[in-house]
Amino acid sequence: MNPDSQDIDGLQFIEALKKTVDKRWSGILRVTKDSEQIGSVFMRDGNIAWAVSKKQTENFSSFLERIGLIPKEKLSEIVNKYKALGKSKKLGELLEEEGLISHEKLRECLGAHIQAAIASMMNDPMVLIEASHGEMVVDANLLFLLDEVLPESCREDEPGDAESCEASSQEDLNNTEKTDKIIDLLGNLAAIPGYRYSFISGSDGKLLALHKSDVDPNPETAVASATEWINSSATHSANGHFGRMECVILEHENGLLIAQSADNTRECFVAVSFEKDGKLGVIKHKISELIPSIRQFMV
Repeated sequence: MNPDSQDIDGLQFIEALKKTVDKRWSGILRVTKDSEQIGSVFMRDGNIAWAVSKKQTENFSSFLERIGLIPKEKLSEIVNKYKALGKSKKLGELLEEEGLISHEKLRECLGAHIQAAIASMMNDPMVLIEASHGEMVVDANLLFLLDEVLPESCREDEPGDAESCEASSQEDLNNTEKTDKIIDLLGNLAAIPGYRYSFISGSDGKLLALHKSDVDPNPETAVASATEWINSSATHSANGHFGRMECVILEHENGLLIAQSADNTRECFVAVSFEKDGKLGVIKHKISELIPSIRQFMV
């Protein structure tokens, strides 16, 4: 046993992570359950460089595709190049070289993916750590402090005990699964003629879920403006004593966008963008059919 790892081996997951921080340890933490490896965390001087878990529902490239940051066709091209190079270069490095992602956005996305990996493993009391000491060659600008990638209730400056930390981790996982199911439901609207994209927004302008199509694979900028418009419409409706807003329609140069209340409190809206030749009555009917199913995941 390596003397630099002997007081890390056999610890439970969070204990092991905190020990590596205290020791400014470098190496790989292999996360095992019933003698089977279910994930890994890569460390450099007590900072986290990467984490992956078999419990995650998607890898990093599919995560980038789902959030619409990299076009699907271009991402496939880069992934193939990554494999052809024998993984001698990291995927993020190749994406940066191609000008497809900024270093700041890459760090943000890596952090989100690492956090999801850690959250998926930290709430299982049966997992143990096997530590292998070694120096890691990593980009110093893509290292994360432990507190940066832990659920908020598990961070050093947050109150709470191990039980609340586990509950928060499970809640994070449940929220991710809930969002994926909502996106799948929105996908049912894609069969509507002229469909471009759909999303769910809070009346506060917060984007809750987004489904894209091949017709408009990168609608993020338009969606950001649309959520602001929904927020403004909902606010003025209340302030103007018209009552709570139930449905609004925006006609613009590229088509139409309809936002319809998805819950009884009218704090959440399903919005669909479609070409001008789309039939408004059909779309409103399809949204109405879908709303009861969406409500199940909005509670």
